[in-house]
Amino acid sequence: MFQPTGPHLFLPTASSTAEPLRAAASVVFNLPGYQVLSACDLPLGGRRVTAVANSTEAACPDCGVISARVHQRTRQKVKDLGVGGKDIELIVIKPRFLCIELACSRRTFTQVTSQLPFRARCTARLKAAAVEAVLDEGMPIWAACARHRLGWATINAAIIADTVTIPDPDQVPVRALGIDEHRFARAKWFKHPETAQWCRVEPWMSTFVNAATGHILGVVDGRSSANITRWLRARSQAWLEGLEVVAIDPSSAFRNAVAQVLPAVEISVDHWHVVRLGNQMLTEVRQRVTREVLGRRGRKQDSVWAHRMLLLRAGDRLTDAGLHRLEQVLEDEDFEQVAAAWAVKERLRAMLAAQDIPAAQNARIDFEMAVAAADMAETDKLATTVATWWTEIKVFVRTHVTNARTESVNTGIKHIKRTGRGFRNQRNYQSRILGTSIRQTRRRRRIPHQQGLHAQR
Repeated sequence: MFQPTGPHLFLPTASSTAEPLRAAASVVFNLPGYQVLSACDLPLGGRRVTAVANSTEAACPDCGVISARVHQRTRQKVKDLGVGGKDIELIVIKPRFLCIELACSRRTFTQVTSQLPFRARCTARLKAAAVEAVLDEGMPIWAACARHRLGWATINAAIIADTVTIPDPDQVPVRALGIDEHRFARAKWFKHPETAQWCRVEPWMSTFVNAATGHILGVVDGRSSANITRWLRARSQAWLEGLEVVAIDPSSAFRNAVAQVLPAVEISVDHWHVVRLGNQMLTEVRQRVTREVLGRRGRKQDSVWAHRMLLLRAGDRLTDAGLHRLEQVLEDEDFEQVAAAWAVKERLRAMLAAQDIPAAQNARIDFEMAVAAADMAETDKLATTVATWWTEIKVFVRTHVTNARTESVNTGIKHIKRTGRGFRNQRNYQSRILGTSIRQTRRRRRIPHQQGLHAQR
């Protein structure tokens, strides 16, 4: 709708832009760069607000010459945040300026502001609120669409545009790097076109995390050594030289990739996964011995089955009542192999809890003696794994660099995946992960720890 220029239309003057005080309606509406001309209630609810930009001149997008000559004024309806618990119908009066440069091919151009860019149909603060709802609150896009009255494509494009502001990994100094994988979607089956055989495909993704802050630096497809190597080689030489330790799970693919690109960087194996291997060994021994002794799987009336979770708990953290129940389970002569496996598991935990390398080596001797006394295939397999990763275990004992932050990030990634009800577009999936991570990191940095405050994840 066009509206001619006339004396009845109030517009700000050049001196009004420098005036520090604003009208009461403009203060309440609080749209940066705009002032309210009128406001009224609508018959069916909501409010209609008419606003105009404070600036009375603009630069031509082609030649850059500043012009204050108005060709015509238009009224444009745009979407904006609600005020006072009611939806807003925002009417913006936009001037179309005449280019005063005779050599310029463009004759007219529309006013553009930070809140209403070129061809915008909603304010920038409305898009920012929608992005905040998705990335900060963990809200699915369809719920953000219902809250802010925007389309799915609009909010998704705003989220992808927000990821452009994420700093490049080379600009983030990292001393300890964590690498871990997670499954992007469910496993799928497809028929091979040449062999006509059904093949199983598990879509995995690998995540690179700053082990000190939990900031996600990158997400790549797959979990093979080639994908890890490709991402590491893409980093700058200065960034690679700043790395000191890389924390990984007991994965040969990750270890080979790091050793190939970063031969001088130490590799630390995450102790939680090593303890998990010990618990898995104990569970396998318990299940095998139960079948051999009872001829069936365990039931609730069997003491060793009823206390299966007690066997996996840390022995030095049990209460007196827990220790008494555990002694009753381990004293059963029919399940002496379970007691031997439990002793191996506890020696493994003591080795990982050592404070220095000599203490860890002494604890390893006790561990190997317990393995020799147990004399079982399951314990021998665990001892072989410890021997294979002994160098990385010593790095963990000395540096105490773990994948705890990386595992925490994976929990957040799973929440993003559940909220999105599955992502078919990997670009959208990665933008959610990176956008959520950087905003959480920025919130933690803004909170002063000197005041006793801590960021809430």
